[in-house]
Amino acid sequence: MGELGDPTPAPRVRKRVASIQDVAERASVSIATVSRAVNKPHLVSVETAERVRIAIEELGYRPNRFAQVLMTQRSGLLGVALPDIHGEFYSEILRGADAEARRLGFQILVSASPAHPGEGEEAGGGLGPALGLVDGLAIMVTEPDERLLDTLRNLDVPLVVLDAHLGLGSDVVFVDQEPGSREAMRHLLELTPPQDCFFVGGPQSNFDAQARAKVFDEELRRAGHAPRPDQVTFREYSMSWGERWAHETLGVRGLRRIAVFAGNDDIAIGIMREAQALGLIVPRDLRVIGFDGSTLAGLVRPGVSTVRVPRDDLGRCAVRALVARVQNPDDDVVSLRLPTSLLLRESSGPHE
Repeated sequence: MGELGDPTPAPRVRKRVASIQDVAERASVSIATVSRAVNKPHLVSVETAERVRIAIEELGYRPNRFAQVLMTQRSGLLGVALPDIHGEFYSEILRGADAEARRLGFQILVSASPAHPGEGEEAGGGLGPALGLVDGLAIMVTEPDERLLDTLRNLDVPLVVLDAHLGLGSDVVFVDQEPGSREAMRHLLELTPPQDCFFVGGPQSNFDAQARAKVFDEELRRAGHAPRPDQVTFREYSMSWGERWAHETLGVRGLRRIAVFAGNDDIAIGIMREAQALGLIVPRDLRVIGFDGSTLAGLVRPGVSTVRVPRDDLGRCAVRALVARVQNPDDDVVSLRLPTSLLLRESSGPHE
């Protein structure tokens, strides 16, 4: 404030930001040497690099990002494009990706990449205009999309694909749906006949839904039963879809003592909610296993058995592979597999 009683605030004194010249003077080196110490430390001696580091810390100097890009031809930014950025599943992937990027000295630029872009919308989501800024792109592809594939084929930046083998010759980090799905089905079939088991999945075009349904079909056939059309249904990954399916199957058709392998935890919880609304008891009348390993699956009662997906590891491994590709563009292409596993809770217990 000004004088006593004067409501006019005193002007703020803006702190001067340290420049690269200040660092050079403090470290007793040239500006060019500071630039090399920051951007290409292998070109200066250990003693010089240490003097520059100490000067930077003492002065609180922050390198100019645009100058760094001109010097190194790298921005230090990695693009991460997911089908959605809402909900626990995608937030866990982003959490892992961000933590690993920061550990490796990078930052991530995030965008949602819609499965089916609308008219006039660029395939690949909102990262298109920023592709000239990022050093590489990690993208999750969950459904067939020729426009998106054409975009990815023509990219001139390093690429890592999450959760799908698309034949692009790029590095891939994928979640193996099979081990957890097979564990889930074999657990259900221990106590429920194959003709009384059902798969309730997400969109039929979704790669993950297809992989889980494939295991369901294989395990029923392994148990000596060819699945009926009504035993496998696809719609969407939502609680409301689970509720609708349960209303038709448990309410209208009146089925009891059945087992359900749900495409994700939201579907499983929706089925259980509708079952309880109908006066049924889980697992006495209905055994259920979900997919994803969401926090909510462990909070509802009864707890939902679920197939755990290593979501945090998926983000971390994707960024690690992308940074390796940025730094070593001629290395062999890698395909990294992350297995799923079954977590048992009350919802898949025995029919009492």
